[in-house]
Amino acid sequence: MTFSIATPSTVSQRVAATFHRGRVALAGDSAQVNHPVGGLGLNSGIHDALGLCDALGRIWRGEADLTALARYSRQRHAAAHRFVQAQTIHNKRMLEERDPAVRRRNLDELGRTAEDPVRARRYLLNASLIDSLRAAETVA
Repeated sequence: MTFSIATPSTVSQRVAATFHRGRVALAGDSAQVNHPVGGLGLNSGIHDALGLCDALGRIWRGEADLTALARYSRQRHAAAHRFVQAQTIHNKRMLEERDPAVRRRNLDELGRTAEDPVRARRYLLNASLIDSLRAAETVA
């Protein structure tokens, strides 16, 4: 039996400068690459797809022109930076922490969040990217 040794790979985080140009739009992994911790890549990709479908639907029905894609791009670009990137960076730092005292403080803080319904709800709305959808609606 042969075993191979797995080596960790470097995972970069990138967000496209824009999620659309002309009649071409980006969504999901083509628009943003995230560290896989927390599953936010899939979650944000679904939000991208829903936002893009909304914009395309309005264009198709004649309710909007291609500027709807520009708004989609602004909304999802902002969400990628303010929510997705921020949460994945936070998650990665928590997992990489090597100082036992800091790890203990982080876990205690997470426990206090879980025990407090108001804090737990706030955390879940942010971590699930629901807050990013609410914030996107404010983007003109």
